[in-house]
Amino acid sequence: MGGIDSDARRQSLDWIGLCLSVVSNRYAYPLYAEIERDHGLLRDEAAVVVCLSLKSGATAQEIVANTGRPKNSISRAVRKLEAGRFVRREGDADDGRASKLYLTSRGNTLFKRIEGYYADRDKRMLSTLSDKEKREFSRTLEKIANASPDWM
Repeated sequence: MGGIDSDARRQSLDWIGLCLSVVSNRYAYPLYAEIERDHGLLRDEAAVVVCLSLKSGATAQEIVANTGRPKNSISRAVRKLEAGRFVRREGDADDGRASKLYLTSRGNTLFKRIEGYYADRDKRMLSTLSDKEKREFSRTLEKIANASPDWM
């Protein structure tokens, strides 16, 4: 039993959340278990590193908004990454209460070590789709992800 059973498939429009949950779990659990085993990073720590690789100078609040992860989890991850000298913090000139976060050279090296894990999982997940289906899936998923902050 590798996938969703036929009854669930027939009702897939009624159970999109179930299918999404199954796919998400099968994507994320092995990914973060492997990153933790090989690099000692927990899920939220890896998320901070990836977010800062995409947007240097992001605030913790922006990382929370972009990942959908709890604020306290991201704050804890940032503190641990700072202690390990993977991330540095600078005051935000526009908002004295906020800090901008940056990967250090050590943090950039760490990102280069973990980015392939995500690419491998993506390749595995998308392997059953044609190139056209991959493009459509990516476009649709991005559209849903961009709308998801409104669900909170």
